[in-house]
Amino acid sequence: MSVVYRWIGKLDTEHLDLRFRVLREGMPRETARYPGIDEDIRTKFVGAFDGSKMIGCATLQYDPKSEANLRIRGMAVDPSYRNRGIGSSLVGMLQDYAAKSNTGIWCNARIKAMTMYQRKGFKITSELFEIERIGMHYEMHWNPDKVEMG
Repeated sequence: MSVVYRWIGKLDTEHLDLRFRVLREGMPRETARYPGIDEDIRTKFVGAFDGSKMIGCATLQYDPKSEANLRIRGMAVDPSYRNRGIGSSLVGMLQDYAAKSNTGIWCNARIKAMTMYQRKGFKITSELFEIERIGMHYEMHWNPDKVEMG
C-alpha cells in the first residue's frame, strides 16, 4: 500500500462521505457537514489516498481558543486502514501548517483517538465530556512552542 497525502482545495463528496461513514454512524448524512466552516476560505482540508480512494481526511478550521487559532474537525480514517499511521500523518501535516502560521491547534478528541493525539504532542486540557449522539471526548491542545522532545 502506498498512501499519498495532499491538501484538498475544498470539501468534496468523497471527503463528506468518509466523514459521514466514520464519524456519524446512525445519524443523518447532513450531520457530517459543518455549516459555515466547510465554506470558510480559511478552512483547510487534507486527505490520505490509496490510489484514487480517499482513506483518511481531516479539516482544519480557524477557531481561536487559548494559544491556538486552529481547530481539527472531521478527522476520519477508513476502518480497514486504521493502525497504519494514517491519522498521525494527517495530524502531522496540520501541525506543520500551524507551526508555519505560528499558532497552536486544539480539538475535541474521541477517547479512542486520544493516544494518537498524545503521541503527536497534544495535551489533555479538559475533563472528560460527552458530545450528544457522538460520544465521550477530551479537549486537547498542541502548541509548536511547547512540544516536549522525548
